[in-house]
Amino acid sequence: MHWLIIWMMLFSTSDDPSPVSPALGLSVDGRYLPPDRLAFVVMPGDSVTLSSTDENTVWYASIGEPARGEGSTFGWRAPRSHGIYYIDLSCDSLTEKYTIIVPVESCRWRTTTLNSYPIGSYGDGNSSESNPDYFIELTPGTSGARISTHLTIGQFLCHVEGNYPQYMAFDLRLADKLEAVLAAVKEVYPQASDIHNISGFRTPAYNASIGNETTESLHLYGQAADIWIESWPSNNLMDDIDRNKRVDVYDCEYLVEIVRVLETEGKVVTGGVSAYRWISTHGPFVHIDIRGSRASWPTVRTLVSDPVI
Repeated sequence: MHWLIIWMMLFSTSDDPSPVSPALGLSVDGRYLPPDRLAFVVMPGDSVTLSSTDENTVWYASIGEPARGEGSTFGWRAPRSHGIYYIDLSCDSLTEKYTIIVPVESCRWRTTTLNSYPIGSYGDGNSSESNPDYFIELTPGTSGARISTHLTIGQFLCHVEGNYPQYMAFDLRLADKLEAVLAAVKEVYPQASDIHNISGFRTPAYNASIGNETTESLHLYGQAADIWIESWPSNNLMDDIDRNKRVDVYDCEYLVEIVRVLETEGKVVTGGVSAYRWISTHGPFVHIDIRGSRASWPTVRTLVSDPVI
């Protein structure tokens, strides 16, 4: 009996994380958020009208005015202090938490750092037109804020070591696209449960430090991610989603085909997408962005001698 209990603890799937899409939909200024979206942006001091489909909705805001309301519509004004905040929608026995992003407007950014965080310069450094519209401030306590069913904002933070707060540019439409890709993968590979992001937002300073000379990368604007799809439990490796008994670049090319179908059907923002092969530090992955036009580049298809399956 003792060994049976240990076996059940080790192999039971009861802890298998199975996040579900928001149960209570939310409209912001008359526009409903995409099905898996759990976040929206409000500029400091601005007011928004939030709406649900149920007249019995109760609203609780962690900050801003007012802090509480009832009914299908809730008028709310953001604080003038930037940060990550939350609002809870409750109806009957259901409660949904949405993340409110109150960003730092980029016009307040004057040098190559923001509150001592190294950012660098966009474009040639002589014009603010190349800058993102805003930066999101993250702390250890807010980096885990959920922006969609399977994604947190901290998953896209640049790989810069140092003290908090840290800052990032991010376009929430990228999260929408990745959620749609995961849903499409699940239709052909039901085991898929997680989007592993190995590179999201990069500051211009970090981008230059890794030898990337481009000043136009979509990563600099939080509009690109390098990802792979995994099942549970995670093993930090792309799954064999094309079922060829290998984990290789062809799984990524299969994922590229899925992205292109979604783009053609108008379900996601069109962008760049390409597969990348194994390298010494990690397995194959796919670059996905939301540049608004179709782009791709050649794939190196070299296979490893001993693939993981």
